[in-house]
Amino acid sequence: MSVNPRANVEASSSIPRLDSIQIDAEFRDLCPALSFEESTQLRDNILSDGEFREPLIVWKSQGILVDGHNRFHVWRNLTDEQRQRIAAPRIRQQEFSDRDAVHDWIINNQIGRRNVAPSQRAYLVGKLYNSQKKNDKDFLKRGDSPPSLPGDQIEHPGKTAGRIADRVGMSPAQIRRDAKYAEAVDKLAANLGPSVRDELLNAKKISKDRAVEIAALPADQQKAEYERAMGRGEPSGGTSFTPYEWGGMEPTDEPVVPHGVVTEYHVKEMQTPFNEVQKQATALKKAIQELPNGPGGAWCGPNAMNDIMTCYTNLINTINHRKPVVVCGHCNGQKCDKCYQTGALNKDLSQLFIEGQNATQGTTGSVRQAV
Repeated sequence: MSVNPRANVEASSSIPRLDSIQIDAEFRDLCPALSFEESTQLRDNILSDGEFREPLIVWKSQGILVDGHNRFHVWRNLTDEQRQRIAAPRIRQQEFSDRDAVHDWIINNQIGRRNVAPSQRAYLVGKLYNSQKKNDKDFLKRGDSPPSLPGDQIEHPGKTAGRIADRVGMSPAQIRRDAKYAEAVDKLAANLGPSVRDELLNAKKISKDRAVEIAALPADQQKAEYERAMGRGEPSGGTSFTPYEWGGMEPTDEPVVPHGVVTEYHVKEMQTPFNEVQKQATALKKAIQELPNGPGGAWCGPNAMNDIMTCYTNLINTINHRKPVVVCGHCNGQKCDKCYQTGALNKDLSQLFIEGQNATQGTTGSVRQAV
């Protein structure tokens, strides 16, 4: 993940004390909060390791915590006995030109982390788009090109969505949808309370589209509709009924672990991590193609690049080969050895099943794929 050029790491012998670090609510809220169970697990891991593996990043001139809010929270809530058993968190100071620079650095840093849930990532990508779009407009008013991160090649100034899409491996249309989602989350958090942000990003009960719909309602109607969507409110009056008013009946954005009989819906959920790899692969391929242009590009001549791209292609083909595409026809989704107890088949095995059916029944098999 590229680092914002407005942020420069500076070594300094004047390291602030842990008790002097300030917490900025806006910066803290950009970092996905941990659930109680996740926070407990983080604490246990730190105590087991005997140290905090990653340093806290602090805005040097302001003394404000930029990265490591969850780790800092764990440290502040340890007992004196527990603190004596481990090393205190390390502090790394980093200078930024202004709050906007900090804002974008945090988002870029969070997007690049593997443990960010899809809804949280969508929120962060949307926040980055809204921030960069504002910057682009400001620069274009002055007749300049918008600011870019290292490695970016901007051909059309102001094409914010395309620039971010290339960086994170998504389509420009998805970037704009995520921007609307981020605006909706912030609007609902502002109107209904800050806890709503964590619920929307972690509870998995309200889809992104539904969150946008609720945020578009008049402010005095949002709370009742939000509570219904979360399964805590009363259904709306009248003869009409929509399932999400009782909560938990909308399609989720996150993968789910299937229980019982696997359906096409579950197969689509199984595909989510595979699809995420395909998105990341787009960004990886672009980064690989830029290797010869870097300072050490002489090490990546034509022959070396052919070898690298061959390995890349083999990797992607292998992952795609493992992607489940259809409910297993041998067990009808009830999980068997043919489908490795997943209830789903990949493309090759589904084709073999169809051919087997044709051979034994003399009919044209039909398998609906969840692609």
